[in-house]
Amino acid sequence: MSETLRIAVVGATSLVGEAVLELLAERALPVGRVFALDVAEKDGETVSLGNLELDVATVDDFDFANASLAIFVGGSELSRRFVPEARNAGCAVIDFSSVYRLSEDVPLVVPGINDAALDDLGEGLLLAVPNCTVTPVAKALAALQACGLERVTIASYQSVSGTGRAALEELANQTTALFGARDIELEVYQKRISFNVLPLIGDVDEQGSSEEEQSLVDELHKVLAEPALRVEASCVRVPVFFGHGWAVTLQTRDPLTADKARELLAAGGLQIVDDPRGELPYVTPLEASGNEAVWVSRVRQTAGGSVSFWLAADNVRAGAAEPCVALAAALMKRGYFA
Repeated sequence: MSETLRIAVVGATSLVGEAVLELLAERALPVGRVFALDVAEKDGETVSLGNLELDVATVDDFDFANASLAIFVGGSELSRRFVPEARNAGCAVIDFSSVYRLSEDVPLVVPGINDAALDDLGEGLLLAVPNCTVTPVAKALAALQACGLERVTIASYQSVSGTGRAALEELANQTTALFGARDIELEVYQKRISFNVLPLIGDVDEQGSSEEEQSLVDELHKVLAEPALRVEASCVRVPVFFGHGWAVTLQTRDPLTADKARELLAAGGLQIVDDPRGELPYVTPLEASGNEAVWVSRVRQTAGGSVSFWLAADNVRAGAAEPCVALAAALMKRGYFA
């Protein structure tokens, strides 16, 4: 692996961008230089790369020929504008936005699930990373895939950090205002989020499904290569700063007991905390925050022979930043930047 690898992080001041930089430093990847890039309004700000401070430069002025790899975590608008420019300069791209996820010629990759998609990609390669709501569920389903997935019902409980930094501020400001008996302001969400839940994330289609719900369906189909899998999703925004939760019910072709499900999920790399009568009966999004694990609790058999379980994960680190950094490491290991 090359110690002169140059990585550009586009959207470096975003929540996911900061987490990507943290993980790049923590994992000590053999990187010679990291460029922190963002929109012009962020020019001159600083971000942390371990013990180093990086000056943020504007992406408009950056020559992508100076980078071997660009990790885009700044949202769809930046990806639409600058991913083609980066690839034309011969820079490989890992994109965490919705722009390319469902493109037929762009692999949608979750490390450890469909790594074969990383073979023979060529120069100026482009990889898409799933929605942060999708990746933890995909890991759980992949661990159980050998049992024959037939139908999965998912209810997600999503923290406001999934919307971005402004949503964190809105939740904090509304909570403070309510305790102070002041009027609240609505800027990010259509309705009050503090002490409330919002049963709609994104616009709805003609059938009434939201964008977030449809992304769960479409992206799980693509990542798992299971186009016939029946996926039913309901996505809810909850007044939590960091960490998502998922209630999952799964029907399989082959018989699946709760004990067997725990065994397969643990073998798939998920962390099992499932002792309803113990000191730590389950893991919540709060406890899942700040790490890259996907946690499984409340595994049980339900009516009709299905299995239900609870997932919790840090949406920013485990759902978004970790897959990006893991893909970068996988590409290095395969010699793409030698």
